Amino acid sequence: MTEKVKITWNGKQIEAVKGSNLLQAALDNGEQVAHYCYHAGLSIAGVCRMCMVEQDGVPRPFPACNATCGDGMVVRNDTPKIKAAVEATLQFHLVNHPLDCPVCDQAGECGLQDYYMKYGQYDSQMIDKKVHKDKVQDIGKNVMLDAERCILCSRCTRFTAEVTKTNELGILNRGDHAEINVNENLKNDYAQNLVDICPVGALTSKDFRFKQRVWFLEEVHTTCIGCETGCSVKVSQNKNGSYRVKPVYDEAVNKHWMCDDGRSIYKHVSSPTRLQNASENLNGLFVPADENAVIELVKGRKAKFILSTSLTNEEYAKFFASIKGSKAEVALYTLPTVGPEFDGILRRGDKNANLRGAQKAFEAAGFDHTQAGLDKLLGSISGSDVAYVVVPEILYNEDHFNTLLTKIEKASTRIALTPGETLSTMKAFNYLLPVPSFLEKEGEIVNFQGVNRKLAAGLSYGETTKDVSYYGKWVNL
Repeated sequence: MTEKVKITWNGKQIEAVKGSNLLQAALDNGEQVAHYCYHAGLSIAGVCRMCMVEQDGVPRPFPACNATCGDGMVVRNDTPKIKAAVEATLQFHLVNHPLDCPVCDQAGECGLQDYYMKYGQYDSQMIDKKVHKDKVQDIGKNVMLDAERCILCSRCTRFTAEVTKTNELGILNRGDHAEINVNENLKNDYAQNLVDICPVGALTSKDFRFKQRVWFLEEVHTTCIGCETGCSVKVSQNKNGSYRVKPVYDEAVNKHWMCDDGRSIYKHVSSPTRLQNASENLNGLFVPADENAVIELVKGRKAKFILSTSLTNEEYAKFFASIKGSKAEVALYTLPTVGPEFDGILRRGDKNANLRGAQKAFEAAGFDHTQAGLDKLLGSISGSDVAYVVVPEILYNEDHFNTLLTKIEKASTRIALTPGETLSTMKAFNYLLPVPSFLEKEGEIVNFQGVNRKLAAGLSYGETTKDVSYYGKWVNL
């Protein structure tokens, strides 16, 4: 059993696990402690010296990140001595830092800005010129480095050494000429986590650079649909669109990280080619169509549905309830494996976000979810049938999907249920009908662990409904 201890922090009693990190215990209990180099997912470096504290019975201040919790500790970080120490340390961090906050992507979520307002606001004592370092360095994997902004917290070097074990980054030189050295361009599949953990604007994302100010964005906490891992993430968005995806700490699944593939799951949600209304294919060009006219066209004809593994458990349940008693046939299209089964960190080769939820729903409804079931449905398609295909939101292998589409050509009417029309494969369909994206619906999916993961609806960018019974209205009962 985990032993708990009581600590007095700034006169307030907090509880922590015996032997746990003192700084983390304070942060977990809502205490504000200035820090740069400490990160719960990395080793202790103790290089920024910002988290200094005083403890009763200890003769001199020490960094909280390098201390452990013991019962009865009395600790303070609000004394005049600590405030003076933090201000002096902050001056050293800022001595060569460029004053480019107005153009820095980190503005609004920057520790340097926050700590200066709380501990700094001093008159500069700088006599010498600032040391200038290289700016706007493309170091690969969608990451830019501005060495002038770097405060040498070493989070990035520890990440590449400890998490990905690829060691692309190091620290070169000494004193005020020390800087992050790029041994080789980033090659790991988790490189954009460096942007997340950088406490200043030294490492930025090319994808997000100069796109939006963070104070204009709202965060939607949801689940990544990029593979079967089901990482907890947050999508930054506003009325103009979605702009980035970042990980949310989840001890059971992804802890502090997410892979680079998952960073792009938002792009189709508010893209210019987002499907807004029903569309009809006229000689390869999609033009607006009357949805009610499409319903009249397919009324009374035999329906064959090919579902994807990107629907929620609720959507599967509603769909199968709507076809109960009908002659509709249903099969499941499964995305092919991409890369290794597991990379040892988070990425999995199975890109079917809700395969387990789909299989369970198919079995409960009495339908075959295997490849044999799909082959049987495809082989039975005739000219009088209406073939509905729920298009996966993210296709890692478009050729594989194209192969499926060649097998539905016998159907005289082919309808895609999709959030967008970005794929060239859409020309295989007679009609496109808009459906909600993962970021526009509430529901659950099941990850590789068999654990239900929640999807949360943010802003809607298409004329779609969040009602999960949407798919059912195309069934001819």
